[in-house]
Amino acid sequence: MSLLNKNVVKLIKKVWSFEEAFEIFKMPFPNLIKEAQLIHSKHHNPCKIQISALLSIKTGACPENCSYCPQSSFYKTDIKKEPLMDLEKVIKAAKIAKVNGATRFCMGAAWRGPNNRDLEKVCEMIEKVKELGLETCATLGLIRNDKQAEKLKQAGK
Repeated sequence: MSLLNKNVVKLIKKVWSFEEAFEIFKMPFPNLIKEAQLIHSKHHNPCKIQISALLSIKTGACPENCSYCPQSSFYKTDIKKEPLMDLEKVIKAAKIAKVNGATRFCMGAAWRGPNNRDLEKVCEMIEKVKELGLETCATLGLIRNDKQAEKLKQAGK
């Protein structure tokens, strides 16, 4: 039995010693993938998938220089800059996603991080999407402080 399988309880609790973490770090990547799949299969039906939908709620002109991302303002792409979407458009997209089988709806924004005004709007989007019976997730860049993190947490409950 591998270190990962022996420590599945610790994995769930997220309690690892430095030595245990380092042993995992040293594993060959294919072995790590295999171990992760074995652990996942013990706890989840390997034949079942979750359908998720992703919506860009604020598109283009991101000030970050992520070389892989077409939303970055540092690169010439065909992505047009769009402001933060209206709540009604987000809800319409979430309803369509649900009709098409999605159980999770993720919202992404191209910015370094939300200001307080935009965060309020995003929190409202999260709350309204959850009311549709969908799980929500968001990729919003850097959250600026504990207050913003708490607002997101409350919106997602």
